[in-house]
Amino acid sequence: MAKFSDTTKRIKKYIYDSVIETGFAPKINEIVDEIKVAKEVVLSSLHDLEGGVIVALQNEAHANIKTFMGEKLPKDSVIPDIGEIFYARPFSNFMNHQKVYVNGEQKWYAECALECVGLSNFFPGKEVIVRSVCSYTKDPVELVGRDGVLLDYKPKGLLIHVGKPLRRWLDENDLIAPCDNNRFFSSKDAYLEWHESNKEITSCLIQPIQANRMIRMIAYGRPRFDYRLRVPILKMIAQFHTIGITKSLMGIPYINPFWLPGPKLIRNFYKFKYKSFIELGLW
Repeated sequence: MAKFSDTTKRIKKYIYDSVIETGFAPKINEIVDEIKVAKEVVLSSLHDLEGGVIVALQNEAHANIKTFMGEKLPKDSVIPDIGEIFYARPFSNFMNHQKVYVNGEQKWYAECALECVGLSNFFPGKEVIVRSVCSYTKDPVELVGRDGVLLDYKPKGLLIHVGKPLRRWLDENDLIAPCDNNRFFSSKDAYLEWHESNKEITSCLIQPIQANRMIRMIAYGRPRFDYRLRVPILKMIAQFHTIGITKSLMGIPYINPFWLPGPKLIRNFYKFKYKSFIELGLW
């Protein structure tokens, strides 16, 4: 199992210190100036952090986006240049429709709908509210958390959705694309009405509380200096249903299609020559 170098850990800390302080991640040249290492070293560390599912770097496919997860971007949103940090997970490195409020202050923006549910872990002891919108009704969506725990959300029928045409489920070629189709629906009825006009979309749904349990299980330590993504296999098996990995039909469990992009993501780790930073554990 690969380990992050001390330099990579310093870079990770600087990135998140900048995000917490300013709302945005630093540019590569700013990291070079702060850490005082060669640009090639910074690029290598960012590649490792991307392989560790810590950051995602901008690419050609997302260089000129005008919408984000189905919503128009604010006119003053500045999209990162190719190679710069696109996500410092769970934060977006540009303004979008998913605003984050910490004790009433807003200067942060969330990445995908799935990551929103555990974002409060980055602000210990503080109330964190993420405000977004339903993709169909455009009604407001709100999630309230503290110390990584999802305390409340509204509307009460809120669902997190991932969907795309069936033929495209396995066509992602980067670590940004899996979030492109994540969105909120205010209720099952809102989703069904939306789906009437989007029948080509094969959809998968998960409840916010299930997503929060899953995020806390595998990504709860992201703010830590020495954090690496850890997958506790037996714990996940024991809690398949409560974290949304399985659903049930007439009492018979089956794998939630929400996780269909998984195999392609695993393939991409080899395609882009990432080292194996993800730790597998039993519990």
